[in-house]
This record gives sequence, C-alpha cells and structure tokens, in this order.
Amino acid sequence: MTAALAETSPGGGFYWSRGEHFQLRAQVVDIANDGIHDPTDEAVNILQQPYEAMANFPRDSMGIVDWVKTLENGLIDPRKSLKENGEMFVVDFDIIFKRTRSMPNVRFPHKQHTEWLTCANCHPAIFIPQKGANPISMSAIIQGNYCGVCHGKVAFPPTMNCGRCHSVAKETTLLR
Repeated sequence: MTAALAETSPGGGFYWSRGEHFQLRAQVVDIANDGIHDPTDEAVNILQQPYEAMANFPRDSMGIVDWVKTLENGLIDPRKSLKENGEMFVVDFDIIFKRTRSMPNVRFPHKQHTEWLTCANCHPAIFIPQKGANPISMSAIIQGNYCGVCHGKVAFPPTMNCGRCHSVAKETTLLR
C-alpha cells in the first residue's frame, strides 16, 4: 500500500493497524476500501471479497487468519510460480535473530515461507542472503521493509501477535 493510499483511507493510517480487515478480526471490509487494494483499479469490482473467500479459514489465538494451517488443511493451493511449469523447492531450516533487545529472539522459518514462495521472491531484493547484511528493525518492518513487504499486507501484521515471531527464549547466563 502506498503512503498516499494510507493517507486517504478513512481515519488515516493502515487498515491493519486498526484491525479493519477480514484477515485480522473478521470485519467485513470490501476490498475497494481495505487500504490494501487500489480502489481505482477496475479489478476491485470482480475480485472475490475476502470475507467470502476466508470465511472458514483457521485463526490464531489473536483471531488472525493462520495461513500456515490454512495451507496444511488443504483449504488453499497456492500457485507454485508465475510460470506454468515453475518449480518450488521447500527448504526446512530456521534463522534465529538475536538482536531483539528485551524481546525474545525471532525465529524465521524458511519452510513455511518456501511452501508459498520461491527464494527469488525475497533474495536478494528484500533480504541479502548473508549474515548481518540486513539491518532489520521493527520500525523498518512497520514501514513496509524487510518482513513488512508482506506482513501487514498479505500476511499477519507485525504488531498484533508478537509471539508468532518473537518465539525463542534468550539464552540466560547464571551469575554465581
């Protein structure tokens, strides 16, 4: 979503930050007014409404659509590639981010992401695949960078269920 769209959205700001989206709290907000889709694009008149498409999708403890469970339950079958015979390579390893100040560390699970997307969707344009090369911060994510390219738009918002990412306890050192 562009800043211009955010400024023109009723009440200003991003819809997901106010919880006004079916994916988040099951609000019936039509796509022409969801702050994600361009209301001037004629496609908003032919696309299926989210409240119809996602009516039976599983939700997490915060009431947000759980896309991983939705995929696991076979409720959706994402296209593997924009190319007809595109290949997907699911990789199963996690990256743990430890520069999280007082919050628990962040687990980035490649498996759940590569079941949806090819590596080229993120590397190298969004994330440089090198340790320490990405100055990721919550501020940058909320502004739509790094994880925020998807989270807050088509994936769960970065500010509504911290424990989904900040899920790894910090190592503690006992003082003697």
